[in-house]
Amino acid sequence: MSKARSCLASLFLAAAALAWAGSFEEGERLFREDQPAQAAPLLEKAVLESGTDERAWVYLGVCYLQMGKLDQAAAVFRKGLASAQRYKKDLYYNLGVVYVQQGKNAFAADMFGEAIAVDAAYASAFLLRANARVNTKDYAGAVGDYRRFLDLEPSSPKRPQIESLIGLLERSAADAARLAAEAEAKRLADEAARQALIEQMAASLKESADDTKSVSGGAGSVQGYGDELKLDE
Repeated sequence: MSKARSCLASLFLAAAALAWAGSFEEGERLFREDQPAQAAPLLEKAVLESGTDERAWVYLGVCYLQMGKLDQAAAVFRKGLASAQRYKKDLYYNLGVVYVQQGKNAFAADMFGEAIAVDAAYASAFLLRANARVNTKDYAGAVGDYRRFLDLEPSSPKRPQIESLIGLLERSAADAARLAAEAEAKRLADEAARQALIEQMAASLKESADDTKSVSGGAGSVQGYGDELKLDE
């Protein structure tokens, strides 16, 4: 009986493994055939199994992304990151894409930065981080990322467009720096003018106080010279 039960247990585990493999492989096939709605249920099943292929998290998150389920996509990418090793940069990258679509460009730039930290030659992450930085008005950072993208992808068909954009951003950054310097100079001038006015008013009040003290002292001494005032009875 013990041997029979052992065989049954082995068969059960083997069947479960085949079922998981089938879920992942079929989900992957449907994903690659651009059928996210059909692939998602199979990938949902695959990610619940121990020993899941990391790509299941990537594929499932992208399926949700393609279906417009942004919050679910973000949740899947974050969960996948908890145990990811080989596909960590892809999970960070796609989480950044979700944040871009949600209008959270600062968070998106951070996620693309995490992907770059994993792979310093991740050209697409540099490009999308540059775009996110433009939206947060970090023009200097965007220019650096665009230049790095072109270094990594020198034959990119987007090169003319990116180079034109770099020129515009550099002029914008220079204008922003000039305006900031002018604003700071005006602030300092206004502060100096306020301080001068305060000092002038303080000096004026001190003079008034000195004058009041002098008159008061004179009155006191006048009172000191006189005899005590007596009323006739």
